[in-house]
Amino acid sequence: MQVLRIALLASLILVGFPGAVRAQMPGGEACKAEKVSPQPKVDFQTAFAAAEKRAKAWQADAVVARLGHTSLGPIDAEGRSTNWHMVFYSPGAKQTDMITIANGMMTCWWTPGPAGRLPQLKPDFYKDVKKVLAEAAAKGGAALMAEGYLPTVEMSAGTQGSFWYVNYTHPEKRAALQVTFDANTGAFNKAIK
Repeated sequence: MQVLRIALLASLILVGFPGAVRAQMPGGEACKAEKVSPQPKVDFQTAFAAAEKRAKAWQADAVVARLGHTSLGPIDAEGRSTNWHMVFYSPGAKQTDMITIANGMMTCWWTPGPAGRLPQLKPDFYKDVKKVLAEAAAKGGAALMAEGYLPTVEMSAGTQGSFWYVNYTHPEKRAALQVTFDANTGAFNKAIK
């Protein structure tokens, strides 16, 4: 839920607030708006590569804090979304860079302060979101999707390590399933009903 609030705030900061309001907010533009894909739906690999490049240009020591898509851009079985939200943190600058890729357009906004608990990621951490979604569907997600549930995907630090989280949500029903995978290897961790 906190990720959705952050994503909504970032979207408002980047595209929804008038210039006068944005000018009063702490932080600033971390990159110029840039088209990263001619398609509105962008696959995770493309979105992440573009976001990481911009985060490293912003601060060379930038590390991943959270990766995911927002409810504004549901994810499809191919691992594509119209709205990715990726958060990076610079330990040296003590600043957070929130990067949104909406309809193929990337915007970045930095804010002072920490980004929360940071995942412990290897340089080659697991990035095949399409496979994560397929395995989560096989662990019970497919039956829920047949009932109208939609998957959401996020990579972040948990209390027991760093994980890819696939949650199934419904507009009128309680969440029914969370499937987790090791963020570094992609190995299935557990399914919680």
